[in-house]
Amino acid sequence: MAVAVPALALTLATSATAAPTANTVHWENARFPGKCLNWEEAPPNVRLAPLGGCSTSGPVDVSQWREVPVDGKYWTFRPARTNNSGNWTNMCLTSYNTAVYLETCQDGNWWQQWEEIWTSSGWKLKHRGADWVAGFYLDTDGSRMYTEPGNNGMNQVWR
Repeated sequence: MAVAVPALALTLATSATAAPTANTVHWENARFPGKCLNWEEAPPNVRLAPLGGCSTSGPVDVSQWREVPVDGKYWTFRPARTNNSGNWTNMCLTSYNTAVYLETCQDGNWWQQWEEIWTSSGWKLKHRGADWVAGFYLDTDGSRMYTEPGNNGMNQVWR
């Protein structure tokens, strides 16, 4: 279940001058077993879906995300989906203030960057952000996604 381990291993094993390549991951919430961070079709693109069942196989794997390295510490998370031309979807998991959603990826956008932090219970996804929400964590109440300051709750832990 620790699908993000390769990302951490690549981050630690990579020199500062060579960025690791993208990986495919899924994020299952520790508080709500069997419920994953999902995206859904919204032609012509995709959007963030409510926390739902984990789909990691099939023609459209709505729980699969491509994590793309930014600088060896931060990542962007993009739906693992290609369009009709075979290009990866250019939508990124974004948080502004405390709202979490998908929007078109923009190089250097701190609101689209996440740090993976290992805890004894699983991974916490720390949002880079800025201002008063810098360092908030991806959180859920079982249906909605948002960011909040770090706490010891399992709602902020992902496996």
